[in-house]
Amino acid sequence: MTDHDGRETTTETTTAATGSSARPVDPDQAMAIREVLVGTAGVQSVGEVVVHRLEKGDVLVTATLGFGRRTPVADVVAVLGEVKAGIRAALPDARTIVLEPEVAAPRADVDPPTDTIIIRGAD
Repeated sequence: MTDHDGRETTTETTTAATGSSARPVDPDQAMAIREVLVGTAGVQSVGEVVVHRLEKGDVLVTATLGFGRRTPVADVVAVLGEVKAGIRAALPDARTIVLEPEVAAPRADVDPPTDTIIIRGAD
C-alpha cells in the first residue's frame, strides 16, 4: 500500500474480538482506519495497527506511526490529533485510540540525484 505521497507503507492491521458477546471488527472498517493512517499528511510511515472490538461494542485501536527525525513535537501532536479525529469519523465506535509515535527510517527519496534538479534561468 502507498501513502498520499506515493511512498510504500508497511501497515499490517490485526483485528480481534474479546469477550463472550464481542463481534469482530468489519474488514471495511479496518481498511478505513488504515487509509486514515496512511493518508494523513505528516505521517511518514505506519507500523503495526491492532483493532479490538471490546465486550460492550466499543472499539480499541492501537497503531505505531513514524515521523521524520526533525519533525517538531508540536507538529507530531497536531498530526496525532488529526489521526484520532479521522479514526473516529471512520469508526464512531472507536472509544479508545492509542497512537505510538516513533522516528521513521530515512526516506529513500530525500536525496534525489542532481540530474533531477532543474534551475530555471531569468531569460
